[in-house]
Amino acid sequence: MRPQRKVFLAVIVLTQAWVAVPSVTAFQRFTDEAGVVIYTIDDDGIVSMFESRPGTDITISVTRGTREKMQPRITEVSPDAIPAGASTVLKLKGENLVGTTVKFNVPGIDVKPYAGKAKSVEIPLTISGSVPPGEIVMEVMTPIGSTTAKFNVTEFQIGGSAPTRRESGPKVISTSAPTNCPEGMVGVGAERGGFCIEVDQTFTADYRKAEKACSISGKRRCDAAEWKAACEQAKEGRLPIKNMIGSWEWTGTEVVKDAPGDAADYGATGILTVIVLGQSDCKTERYYETWKAENMEGRCCK
Repeated sequence: MRPQRKVFLAVIVLTQAWVAVPSVTAFQRFTDEAGVVIYTIDDDGIVSMFESRPGTDITISVTRGTREKMQPRITEVSPDAIPAGASTVLKLKGENLVGTTVKFNVPGIDVKPYAGKAKSVEIPLTISGSVPPGEIVMEVMTPIGSTTAKFNVTEFQIGGSAPTRRESGPKVISTSAPTNCPEGMVGVGAERGGFCIEVDQTFTADYRKAEKACSISGKRRCDAAEWKAACEQAKEGRLPIKNMIGSWEWTGTEVVKDAPGDAADYGATGILTVIVLGQSDCKTERYYETWKAENMEGRCCK
């Protein structure tokens, strides 16, 4: 009789272990490219949406609700009309927009990196001059669901609000400092064209998060030449820019460097690096390999 009792007890234990599996596997978690959690779905189907501070994994808000309630919604699109051939920042307002990705119903629209907030997302994009005038339907997707939004593409224009005759001769680039920079930025005059730069460092992030930290507010990483021009003028006391010397800062200038000897032997042709500046002076460059995960200071340009 004892052997039969042992077999019966073993069956009971196995049955209880199997029943527990669904409650473990039902939990779902969604992360962004940097591995930061943006959504979770618990065993009861309740969705939690996490909005983090740009360039960090610090959570600044959490919104919870059923899957139906947490679907993405769009209430406003600005601008509602963009000329073909133009670059702009398309601003969407609504709800539950963390982790947003977009897809357009026509080719020829190039989108740069961006990151969605809980109630808004700003998408830097360029519309090719070959995109025909008409309504553009945009699918707005998150890990929880999708919706659509629309805007119009107008006719390709050259240098103004109405079609004009193309003028011959080289295009003149203004080298003077812009006078209408956003708050927290200052205009810089440069030979390659004037630009705006943030007065102080505004984020600390790794390589992948650095670009998002700027694009989320419709800005971009400064290229190395811009950063050096601003640094030199700040050093001369001509600009009120802070903390440009003393720590490495990100730029947006990427360079492919030759692969080391051992790597080249295995067919590697080059390594993508990004230039960082500012450790000791305005000119010394460091070529930082983009696959690494070191955090550095940064400021944005526009």
